[in-house]
Amino acid sequence: MASRTVAWTVVLCSTAALGCAVWIVTLPRAERLEDFVNFVGIGGAVGVEWEIAGAALISLRPRNVLGWLFLGAGAMNVLQVILAAYGGYGVMAAQPGWPGAAWAAAASTGLWIPSVLVTPTIVLALYPNGRLPSRWWRWPVIGVAVAISLPVLTMPFDPAAYDDIAPGHAPPATLPSWALTLVLWGVHIPLLVVSILAIWVGTVVRLIRTKAPERQQLVWFVCGVGPLLTVTYFSVLPQQAIAVCVALIPVVVAIGVLRYRMLGIEIVLRRGLVYGGLTAAVIAVYLTVTVLVGSALDERPLPGVLTAALVAVSLTPARDRLQRMADRFVYGARGDPLRAIAQLGDQVAVAGESDLLPAALRAVTDAVRAPAASVTAADGRSIGSTGDTPKTGPTFPLQVGGRFVGVLQVADRGPADSYGETETRLLAALAPQVAVLVRALELTEALETERDRVIGATRAERDRLRRDLHDGLGPSLSGMGLGLQAAVDTLHAGDRPACTSLLTRIRDEVDVAVQEIRRIIDGLRPTALDAMSLAEALRRHAKTVSGTLPVEVTVTELAALHPEVETAAYRIVTEAITNSVRHAEAQRCHVLLAARDGKLHITVTDDGSGIPPGSTVGVGLSSMRRRAQALAGTLTVQSTTSGTVLAATLPLEAS
Repeated sequence: MASRTVAWTVVLCSTAALGCAVWIVTLPRAERLEDFVNFVGIGGAVGVEWEIAGAALISLRPRNVLGWLFLGAGAMNVLQVILAAYGGYGVMAAQPGWPGAAWAAAASTGLWIPSVLVTPTIVLALYPNGRLPSRWWRWPVIGVAVAISLPVLTMPFDPAAYDDIAPGHAPPATLPSWALTLVLWGVHIPLLVVSILAIWVGTVVRLIRTKAPERQQLVWFVCGVGPLLTVTYFSVLPQQAIAVCVALIPVVVAIGVLRYRMLGIEIVLRRGLVYGGLTAAVIAVYLTVTVLVGSALDERPLPGVLTAALVAVSLTPARDRLQRMADRFVYGARGDPLRAIAQLGDQVAVAGESDLLPAALRAVTDAVRAPAASVTAADGRSIGSTGDTPKTGPTFPLQVGGRFVGVLQVADRGPADSYGETETRLLAALAPQVAVLVRALELTEALETERDRVIGATRAERDRLRRDLHDGLGPSLSGMGLGLQAAVDTLHAGDRPACTSLLTRIRDEVDVAVQEIRRIIDGLRPTALDAMSLAEALRRHAKTVSGTLPVEVTVTELAALHPEVETAAYRIVTEAITNSVRHAEAQRCHVLLAARDGKLHITVTDDGSGIPPGSTVGVGLSSMRRRAQALAGTLTVQSTTSGTVLAATLPLEAS
């Protein structure tokens, strides 16, 4: 708030001072001042306009130093006008002379210099955010500040500069000519030239290295302020036209700071590159061909027409090539889709596995000069991006083999530079290439997940076998070996009854060992689960019995199951299907697997004859119930004459 108050107060005071200067040049005998009327009107108006632009920038961006620079430069312009008007009239026309007029005229001589030199130097260094890009920029900026200050301080003591304000009069104080020459040619000009070169070289480096939106702002400065400065310094236009160009400088800079996203500067740059380069080529070729053909035809009427025709024909390929070069520089490879696709392939070919998708997205953004791009998977999660995450921009669905794998979004370049039909078609052509890559990465991830699952299941099965063989079958076989040795000993001793008893116990132990082996085999993980998922394994088993009984398998989306849970579910379902085929005389069977509430729910339904009342529970049903209970699950069977419903519940994670 305080900064805005100060800025607009300066504007009001300068406007009042300009009014005083206008009043002075209307006093009697003011005609002696000759050019002062134009000087006061044009210089003062431009100064106030600079102050207004600076104050507006301060109001909108109070922390940006650029507004204060324009406010200060405009205030010095207005101060020069009022001092020159007061001093010039007071020295040359007032009767008697006004007090301090000579010193006022002297002080005004160098105040115009900051407004002329500050824009292509300090303003450029601080543009667009009011801060220096890096620490080393301080030195050229300090050099420019010193170079600007020297003439402001020394010109009041220069008789030649004073003569511009009060012709025919001497300044109230002077410096030796050798001192003025030393300051001008020994310090001011060398320091100014070196500093300006450093700032502009640094600006070119910034223009190459920086990214949007700062690059867009720098291009706007070069294409907007550059021509205005050129007209100001080198033009032979009327003074009023030059004044208009000077007045536009702070306006253009303020637009670059405040409204850079609506400039459409790339379009201006593209047209300038094409038509500027084409014009230069036309002029050069036209002059060359005119001289050559004119010399050959010896001033006949034909050379002009022939020259024009030759120029038109010869420049047609050149114009097309120039157009392609400019398009490629500004918009990328939109005019050459094959080049864009080849570039995408080249970048993917050399990228590491983790950088495949970012490399492909960089090729997409380079093809249309987009600021950013991203890929969203089918489930809505972001799986890759380059640049900032796009908030707005065209989207392209990614499909491979009829399967939707994600969405490609390319960020908008800006409100004034939307993607044309050619660029949209190019992006649509690149989208399938990105889709193939996304699908490949998806399959790679799925393969790694499945490999980890198989390795984990195999390791768990191996551990179970080791435990069962060591704790169950191993001791049993050792006991049988010891029993056989004891039987041999009793047989040698002639104790046949004892030997018979030992052999009977060994036979019973063999039966136990056989049952243990069957239990171990029964607990082996099915081979099908090592090669495919639970749903695929059940559907495959259903197909094997489909000739006898049609079986429909419905499986909702299941997360990765614990190997023991997966094995138990597979064994329960396959045993239930087997019972339906063998005993139920069913016409159809339906299997449903669903995960909810942290449990796996299994339902097997058939339309068979059901379990006869009073029948003994078979081995298959007992095995299924035992499997469910081993995992802290449940298994129930409801059977009627119209069918049987087997329902099992298993925890998703084995305990």
